[in-house]
Amino acid sequence: MLVVIQILLGSAVLLACTLLHILVVARLVRHLRTSGHFAEGRSTQHQVLVVCGLFLMLLLSHTLQIYISAFSIWAVGALPGYEAPIYYSLVTYTTVGYGDVVLGPDHRIMGAMISVTGILMFGLTTAFVVGLFTRIMGENDL
Repeated sequence: MLVVIQILLGSAVLLACTLLHILVVARLVRHLRTSGHFAEGRSTQHQVLVVCGLFLMLLLSHTLQIYISAFSIWAVGALPGYEAPIYYSLVTYTTVGYGDVVLGPDHRIMGAMISVTGILMFGLTTAFVVGLFTRIMGENDL
Protein backbone atom coordinates (compact mmCIF):
# COMPACT_ATOMS: atom_id res chain seq x y z
CA MET A 1 0.00 0.00 0.00
CA LEU A 2 1.34 3.41 -0.94
CA VAL A 3 2.56 5.65 1.86
CA VAL A 4 0.10 8.38 0.88
CA ILE A 5 -2.81 5.96 1.12
CA GLN A 6 -1.60 4.77 4.53
CA ILE A 7 -1.39 8.37 5.73
CA LEU A 8 -4.86 9.13 4.38
CA LEU A 9 -6.41 6.03 5.94
CA GLY A 10 -4.59 6.60 9.21
CA SER A 11 -5.73 10.22 9.22
CA ALA A 12 -9.32 9.13 8.56
CA VAL A 13 -9.17 6.76 11.54
CA LEU A 14 -7.62 9.49 13.67
CA LEU A 15 -10.35 11.92 12.63
CA ALA A 16 -13.15 9.43 13.32
CA CYS A 17 -11.72 8.62 16.74
CA THR A 18 -11.21 12.29 17.55
CA LEU A 19 -14.78 13.16 16.61
CA LEU A 20 -16.12 10.29 18.69
CA HIS A 21 -14.08 11.25 21.74
CA ILE A 22 -14.88 14.95 21.46
CA LEU A 23 -18.59 14.12 21.21
CA VAL A 24 -18.40 11.94 24.31
CA VAL A 25 -16.45 14.55 26.30
CA ALA A 26 -18.74 17.38 25.13
CA ARG A 27 -21.80 15.37 26.14
CA LEU A 28 -20.28 14.68 29.55
CA VAL A 29 -19.45 18.36 30.03
CA ARG A 30 -22.98 19.39 29.06
CA HIS A 31 -24.44 16.83 31.45
CA LEU A 32 -22.19 17.95 34.31
CA ARG A 33 -23.04 21.62 33.77
CA THR A 34 -26.79 21.03 33.88
CA SER A 35 -27.08 18.23 36.43
CA GLY A 36 -25.71 19.70 39.66
CA HIS A 37 -24.03 16.41 40.61
CA PHE A 38 -21.27 18.26 42.42
CA ALA A 39 -23.41 20.95 44.02
CA GLU A 40 -23.12 21.63 47.70
CA GLY A 41 -25.21 19.21 49.70
CA ARG A 42 -24.61 16.23 47.44
CA SER A 43 -23.22 13.23 49.29
CA THR A 44 -19.69 12.03 48.73
CA GLN A 45 -21.11 8.65 47.75
CA HIS A 46 -23.18 10.29 45.02
CA GLN A 47 -20.18 12.21 43.73
CA VAL A 48 -18.02 9.08 43.70
CA LEU A 49 -20.68 7.22 41.71
CA VAL A 50 -20.87 10.10 39.22
CA VAL A 51 -17.09 10.11 38.77
CA CYS A 52 -17.13 6.32 38.29
CA GLY A 53 -19.82 6.75 35.63
CA LEU A 54 -17.71 9.40 33.90
CA PHE A 55 -14.71 7.11 33.86
CA LEU A 56 -16.81 4.30 32.42
CA MET A 57 -18.04 6.57 29.63
CA LEU A 58 -14.49 7.66 28.83
CA LEU A 59 -13.34 4.04 28.90
CA LEU A 60 -16.16 3.12 26.54
CA SER A 61 -15.04 5.87 24.17
CA HIS A 62 -11.46 4.57 24.18
CA THR A 63 -12.69 1.00 23.68
CA LEU A 64 -14.77 2.01 20.66
CA GLN A 65 -11.74 3.79 19.23
CA ILE A 66 -9.67 0.64 19.61
CA TYR A 67 -12.38 -1.27 17.71
CA ILE A 68 -12.42 1.39 14.98
CA SER A 69 -8.65 1.01 14.66
CA ALA A 70 -8.89 -2.78 14.67
CA PHE A 71 -11.57 -2.71 12.00
CA SER A 72 -9.43 -0.46 9.80
CA ILE A 73 -6.43 -2.79 10.19
CA TRP A 74 -8.62 -5.78 9.34
CA ALA A 75 -10.38 -4.01 6.44
CA VAL A 76 -7.12 -3.29 4.60
CA GLY A 77 -5.96 -6.87 5.12
CA ALA A 78 -3.05 -6.00 7.37
CA LEU A 79 -3.92 -8.69 9.93
CA PRO A 80 -6.22 -11.71 9.59
CA GLY A 81 -9.12 -12.70 11.81
CA TYR A 82 -10.52 -10.53 14.56
CA GLU A 83 -8.30 -11.25 17.59
CA ALA A 84 -5.01 -10.10 16.06
CA PRO A 85 -6.31 -6.71 14.84
CA ILE A 86 -7.99 -6.02 18.19
CA TYR A 87 -4.89 -7.04 20.14
CA TYR A 88 -2.60 -5.05 17.85
CA SER A 89 -4.82 -1.99 18.05
CA LEU A 90 -5.01 -2.23 21.84
CA VAL A 91 -1.27 -2.44 22.41
CA THR A 92 -0.59 0.21 19.78
CA TYR A 93 -3.33 2.65 20.88
CA THR A 94 -2.07 2.46 24.47
CA THR A 95 1.52 2.82 23.17
CA VAL A 96 2.57 -0.38 24.97
CA GLY A 97 3.70 -1.91 21.68
CA TYR A 98 4.83 -5.38 22.75
CA GLY A 99 6.05 -6.19 19.25
CA ASP A 100 4.77 -9.75 19.20
CA VAL A 101 2.23 -8.79 16.50
CA VAL A 102 3.53 -6.39 13.89
CA LEU A 103 2.28 -4.99 10.61
CA GLY A 104 4.13 -5.56 7.38
CA PRO A 105 5.89 -2.73 5.54
CA ASP A 106 2.75 -2.00 3.53
CA HIS A 107 0.79 -1.03 6.65
CA ARG A 108 3.30 0.26 9.21
CA ILE A 109 2.34 3.91 8.87
CA MET A 110 -1.28 3.08 9.66
CA GLY A 111 -0.02 1.43 12.84
CA ALA A 112 1.91 4.54 13.79
CA MET A 113 -1.21 6.63 13.19
CA ILE A 114 -3.11 4.42 15.66
CA SER A 115 -0.43 5.17 18.22
CA VAL A 116 -0.73 8.91 17.56
CA THR A 117 -4.50 8.60 17.97
CA GLY A 118 -4.09 6.93 21.36
CA ILE A 119 -1.63 9.54 22.59
CA LEU A 120 -3.93 12.39 21.56
CA MET A 121 -7.09 10.84 22.98
CA PHE A 122 -5.47 9.94 26.30
CA GLY A 123 -4.20 13.53 26.43
CA LEU A 124 -7.73 14.82 25.89
CA THR A 125 -9.06 12.47 28.58
CA THR A 126 -6.36 13.58 30.99
CA ALA A 127 -7.12 17.25 30.39
CA PHE A 128 -10.83 16.62 30.95
CA VAL A 129 -10.28 14.68 34.18
CA VAL A 130 -7.77 17.20 35.57
CA GLY A 131 -10.15 20.06 34.75
CA LEU A 132 -13.03 18.20 36.38
CA PHE A 133 -11.15 17.44 39.58
CA THR A 134 -9.74 20.96 39.75
CA ARG A 135 -13.26 22.32 39.54
CA ILE A 136 -14.66 19.82 42.04
CA MET A 137 -11.90 20.49 44.54
CA GLY A 138 -12.25 24.25 44.06
CA GLU A 139 -16.02 24.15 44.62
CA ASN A 140 -15.69 22.00 47.72
CA ASP A 141 -12.76 24.00 49.14
CA LEU A 142 -10.53 20.97 49.59
